[in-house]
Amino acid sequence: MNLDFWCVDKLCANVDCTNERPVVDLSSVTFFRPFSLVYLGMFLRYHNFHGKAFDIVMPTNGAARRYLARQNFWERFNFNPAVIEKEKLIRFTTSTSLNDIVDIEERPYIAEDIAVEVSKVLGHSTARVEVSLVAELVSELVDNFAIHSRQTLAAVAMQYYPNLHRVILAVGDCGIGIRSSLSSNPQFASLADAPHYQVALKAFEPLVSRFPGCGTGLTEVRDGVANLNGRLALATGNGFVIIGPDGTKYGEMSYDLPGVQVELSIPEEVRR
Repeated sequence: MNLDFWCVDKLCANVDCTNERPVVDLSSVTFFRPFSLVYLGMFLRYHNFHGKAFDIVMPTNGAARRYLARQNFWERFNFNPAVIEKEKLIRFTTSTSLNDIVDIEERPYIAEDIAVEVSKVLGHSTARVEVSLVAELVSELVDNFAIHSRQTLAAVAMQYYPNLHRVILAVGDCGIGIRSSLSSNPQFASLADAPHYQVALKAFEPLVSRFPGCGTGLTEVRDGVANLNGRLALATGNGFVIIGPDGTKYGEMSYDLPGVQVELSIPEEVRR
């Protein structure tokens, strides 16, 4: 199966985290979409941070198994991120491809640095997208994640699908999430017990933030994706919101994962 936005939460929900060494069964996975990599990575990082390590049943599909090995996925995500060594972080470099997962450190200019490197990666690819606009979206998202991730590292993954004529980018963390963040602002304290998807919808409104008088990040990302005729999918807690050319959808995920995980799906420009 393809592990993607629509099923990665179900896979996580089937993991019995009450066991001393819970088992994550990926044996049937043949392909990993960017969102699933980030979501699964944050699932592992969250539980690792709270003292839980996992046993992994690797994919029987050779290509999927080699892909995870090439990413050092388990070494990077199935450990306590509080003690990660700096040299083990995966950063954008001149050799980064559209198939890499990159860690987001909380440091000055991280958003700008990653946006520049994304521009270089896309510029060296054959993907026909508005590189500068995609880089702006990446900068806005990374800046938000670097601020809100707190004690755990966020991550970003990209992939270009020539046959689908799309670039798909996913960013995620396992931090405090939108509901806890917004409800810390007295103006939105009433949202503390609201469904996660309801709070996520609220977060797309202008000037809605945990910081009074601020908050245009998600609004700008939503509008930027719309200008590119793309689709934005966001998960937070057990809620999701999807905004695209066919309208807005929202509902509940099968798993309640702390933090925020976002996927941007950008179509290639039509050749004239």
